Amino acid sequence: MKKSILSCFVAILIFVFIVPQHSSFAATILPVKTKTHDYKGQKYVQLTGGKKSAIDKINKELKLHAVTAAKVNTDVKKENKSHFYSSTSSTRYNKNNQISVVFIDAIYTGGAHEMFSTYTYNFNLDTGKKIEMKDIVYTESQISNMIISISYNLTLLKESGRAIFDENIFDFPISPDTPFYLYDGGIVIKFQPYEVAPFSEGFVDVKIPYSVINGPDIAKSNSATVPSSSYIESKIDDDFEGYDEDNLYELSNGQIWKQVEYKYSYTYSYRPDVIIYKDGSRYYMKVEGMTDKVQVERIK
Repeated sequence: MKKSILSCFVAILIFVFIVPQHSSFAATILPVKTKTHDYKGQKYVQLTGGKKSAIDKINKELKLHAVTAAKVNTDVKKENKSHFYSSTSSTRYNKNNQISVVFIDAIYTGGAHEMFSTYTYNFNLDTGKKIEMKDIVYTESQISNMIISISYNLTLLKESGRAIFDENIFDFPISPDTPFYLYDGGIVIKFQPYEVAPFSEGFVDVKIPYSVINGPDIAKSNSATVPSSSYIESKIDDDFEGYDEDNLYELSNGQIWKQVEYKYSYTYSYRPDVIIYKDGSRYYMKVEGMTDKVQVERIK
């Protein structure tokens, strides 16, 4: 990772994310119900109730997903009768005049197992308009906070025993088209199999609260925090020669941290990226290029 997450991601994403659309979702007085339908073996959600013009628009798009899946299934079966394409869907959120429907599609064209992918549809129930990532995350600060929060949560998943790829804790695919769905407190990013973890882990869901997205710029404020923890992203200020007990690590933000556990691992790099996060009462540091974290305490 030659550049920091912020400089790499924000510099690229800022051009596609920044389309300020300060949407206001008024509460609907018409309840919306959902039911799963079947089109040639493909499962899809349809809505009833609500504002007819909006619901008709949403239902048309949701059914189109199933129609497309059925066509693909027909095409792959022409090549080999054992091949298939299947689609299932579920409603993940239906509150506050908004709805999220998630499709999980599977394709099998030979090999050990089918391949999975997810497609998410988020709508304003009053207008029938899609809610896109750029409607929620559009400023440089919001993009930065989202990226840091994802990295933080992937770190916690790794610590909890999930087989998250070490290299993807700091370098993960994210774009305006990344699948996400809504929940009461924010959005859930849905990573596909293999994007941040092996196939055995399936989809990896990462919750990002609105309070973090819209909060103080984490990268610029030491007082800003992600949920339940402190989180710092910076760089080693000079040469880095690996981990060793009692090492002092000077960061480019002026902080100095001391390694307080015995762990030795040598590598050399110049001004590598570093994150420091709090888990419970302890702080841990992870340096770019190192597979392990180390426990640290702040000296300055």
